[in-house]
Amino acid sequence: MMTEDRYLDSAQAREIEEELFATRRQQSSRHVPVALPRPDFWQTVGKLLSDIDLDIQHMMMNGMTGIRLQNLQKRQANVRRIASELARKRLVAMMQHVASQSLRIASQPGMTQDLPPLDWQRHDPAEKAFYHGLQIQMDRFKKDIDWNSMQNGELSGNLIEKMVHSPGTMQLDSFVEQDKGLTGSPPPELVFADEEPQQNIAQEMDEEDRFLVDQWPDIDEFVQSDLVENKPVEQVEIKSDSQSKKHSAAMELAPSKKSSSNIILDDLKIYETEDVAQEQKSTSENMIRIRVIESFPEPISVGDGEEILLEKEDVHFLDQETANWLIESGVAEVESL
Repeated sequence: MMTEDRYLDSAQAREIEEELFATRRQQSSRHVPVALPRPDFWQTVGKLLSDIDLDIQHMMMNGMTGIRLQNLQKRQANVRRIASELARKRLVAMMQHVASQSLRIASQPGMTQDLPPLDWQRHDPAEKAFYHGLQIQMDRFKKDIDWNSMQNGELSGNLIEKMVHSPGTMQLDSFVEQDKGLTGSPPPELVFADEEPQQNIAQEMDEEDRFLVDQWPDIDEFVQSDLVENKPVEQVEIKSDSQSKKHSAAMELAPSKKSSSNIILDDLKIYETEDVAQEQKSTSENMIRIRVIESFPEPISVGDGEEILLEKEDVHFLDQETANWLIESGVAEVESL
């Protein structure tokens, strides 16, 4: 079904779809990013999904809801699933490559064991930007934990004074016209010497503090004089005879010796049970019973944070969002009781 404003023709769409599935099969067993069939790979995959979506909308607007529409929807779900798995595996492989390259420990001092660099002419530009961002974050992480001191036995900054440079010292990257500098990574920060002598800056008194001092100038004298004049009060034992001579008003204010009346909340448990029942009812209404019609290679995360493995002919009771996603992807279908 051909519609207007398409990015690709049928032959190009079929070719890109085959490249997507083939690249996913190659990447599934590799720990490094495999070469892409074209430099604008992810952009063409987006065009493929856009054309499929246009075809689905065109068929639904014309009332075509037969087997062709269902097959097109299944094709769209499969392409989306494969693209998601491939992107996840490639990004994980790039993170592994950056970590292995940056945190690699030499077997002998003074020898480096660098991994082969990636050929960015055979990867997507968006992946290249992601990779360089990971390198910057890795360098920042190593600096925060003092990685060189941990691995090379150097004294940390707390035990030895860091090298101080005179003001005006410039990095070598300042003399290179390339944007990435000499090494492709940002240069280390320099600590400059402070030529100005340290001066004790007088702390100015806040206006509110000054107002409090002016309001009570002799408060210390009053407190000391009060402590001198006051004498400890001797405690007198209360005899049993004095209890009968208490004032009537004091007796009225005294607490009663009778047991206080208990407040019975009979309806509290009823309300709590009703709330629990309503909550369980609403939770059960949001769950959908599905049957797996196609095995899923990896476990998926359900609503409560648990992961389950989908095997063919399995029956699961999942939340509405996860169930709808599996049904739309063609992996499962609704299983009625």
